[in-house]
Amino acid sequence: NYTRLTYIPLERPKSILGNFGDILKNRSSFRGFSSKPVSLEELSKLLYFSAGITKNLKTPIENSRRNYPSAGGKFPLEIYPLILHGKNINRGLYHYNVLEHSLEVLLANIDDESVKNIWMSQAWFRKASIIFIITSVFERTSSKYGQRGIGYSLIEAGHLGQNFYLVSQALGIGCSAI
Repeated sequence: NYTRLTYIPLERPKSILGNFGDILKNRSSFRGFSSKPVSLEELSKLLYFSAGITKNLKTPIENSRRNYPSAGGKFPLEIYPLILHGKNINRGLYHYNVLEHSLEVLLANIDDESVKNIWMSQAWFRKASIIFIITSVFERTSSKYGQRGIGYSLIEAGHLGQNFYLVSQALGIGCSAI
């Protein structure tokens, strides 16, 4: 607080955002996962509304638009869904191909022992249906912004993570960042 300054009180708004206002108010981290399988349809919605290409202005990928901001429109983030409990999708590690809105199989038939050792201090995650691993190809942004591009990529990851939270909330799916 700036106690010496004049302030103007604001009235707390009633939700003019409709259902989205409720989604924002109820967004929270959830760690009580139940091993309930994620369906291919739910996964498709999570990926598309969080990270998918929602508008193509011209041919190059740099002219695409997504539901989160990206410095210079470079979109350096890559998403790797790790399916632990799936319905009509096999357990495994995938790459989200944003151009095709598809999954590329990287590793199939991941066993329990391999997963157990990934995040040893976060045992609660093992009952999650899916884990989204977000990486960055820093060169995409740093080619335009130099060293600042690394920080921009990390900020972008925060925006994308929030999208996963909001879409999860809208779908009634628990979500927690590690």
